[in-house]
Amino acid sequence: MAAVRGTLSKRMAQARQELPGHYAHLFDGRPEVDICTTELRPEQAVQLATAYGYRHLRTRGSTSVRYRVFVPDQDPGARREAVPPGTPFEAAARHPAFHGRSARAARNHAEMIERERSLVKLVPAMVLVLFGAIGLVVELIRTGKPVLLVPVVFFVLLEAALMLMLRAGRRKQRVLEVQAEWLMRRYPPDGFPDGFPPGV
Repeated sequence: MAAVRGTLSKRMAQARQELPGHYAHLFDGRPEVDICTTELRPEQAVQLATAYGYRHLRTRGSTSVRYRVFVPDQDPGARREAVPPGTPFEAAARHPAFHGRSARAARNHAEMIERERSLVKLVPAMVLVLFGAIGLVVELIRTGKPVLLVPVVFFVLLEAALMLMLRAGRRKQRVLEVQAEWLMRRYPPDGFPDGFPPGV
């Protein structure tokens, strides 16, 4: 049974690694590439885009269905580091962006997190939740109805979840920025290791 679980986990890990390959053909030089947020994990989307010389522009759509929009990176360094359009994913997968050795990929990911952190929407929501919880606590004290405990607990947990989400995003962004700085020192001047042939 343990062997079966081990084999299954290996296959799932391999499938996750190969998943970006299903979207590599989109980065063929077109001016804009849209990838649904549910199709690729954030780091996978950024790694794939960076490898092909694209960067995140914005994330559009509703709350339930959102798309990350990537456009060609006009920075000469990005074009120099990228694989040519049409490069098979099997070859592009060797790009340092997929192996934590590209400062540009780390910066692109950090910038995407910052763009997707919608403080304009999140802060008002947190304030409303906080006032809602306070109002319910006051009402609970005034009336003494135990049934109000349920919404009070819900609002408190929701507020805590929003704060943790905001904090986790900031922490991840900072980790990526530190990683980019470290790579810049390790692989000067661009934070990109020598020896990777862009023309693979």
